[in-house]
Amino acid sequence: MQGDACNLKPVLSGFDLILAANLIDRLYNPVQFLSTVHERLNLGGVLLIASPYTWLEEHTRREDWVGGYKKDGENFTTLDGLKAILGGHFRLMQAPQDVPFVIRETRRKFQHTLSEVSLWERIA
Repeated sequence: MQGDACNLKPVLSGFDLILAANLIDRLYNPVQFLSTVHERLNLGGVLLIASPYTWLEEHTRREDWVGGYKKDGENFTTLDGLKAILGGHFRLMQAPQDVPFVIRETRRKFQHTLSEVSLWERIA
């Protein structure tokens, strides 16, 4: 099945776990996804977000970035943005963890990246 994470069909609900890996910073409207994802999870369900948060305007308009910019002169991280958007329906279960991964670009070139992994529990 293929779908648009920013425009999922209502039938896609009732889940205990949603994995959003390398997704958030590639969506055209990440706030749309994040502000409605709670509708798809059962109470007590877990949203796992894993991303290096490499925001690029080729994927997401700068004004739609969830973090990675200055706000009132201070750094506003993607984790700050996630907390603001998800806070009404989710509880951050533990401090985020950095998880390394490698992408093979060519036979002789590899990209080493750190993904921030956060777990969010769906609350009432």
